[in-house]
Amino acid sequence: MFKGVLYIFLFLMLGELIVYLVNIPIAGNIFGMISIFIALRLKVIKLHEVKTTSDLFIKYMVLFFVPYGVGLMTLFDILKIHWLAIVASTIISTVLTLYITGIILQKFKKNA
Repeated sequence: MFKGVLYIFLFLMLGELIVYLVNIPIAGNIFGMISIFIALRLKVIKLHEVKTTSDLFIKYMVLFFVPYGVGLMTLFDILKIHWLAIVASTIISTVLTLYITGIILQKFKKNA
């Protein structure tokens, strides 16, 4: 378990370091996820070394969204004005994400 946490946070720090050094407007955790994905695909680290930890993080992920939900309620007046754009963009981005994820999954299944 400790080894999994260490790997996850090391790749998170690596992603943040890349963003800091290259100075690009993309979140460091995105680069961290890409690098841990590459490390898993190249078998630099084994899946079983991070699976237990990542499953635990996913199980309690809802707790990370509570502060954001409370913060949104302080902006209720703005949300009330722009609700249609927010709902439309949420639906469109969700459908696009599902579609692109399905395409990528099919490509990986063909290669496996």
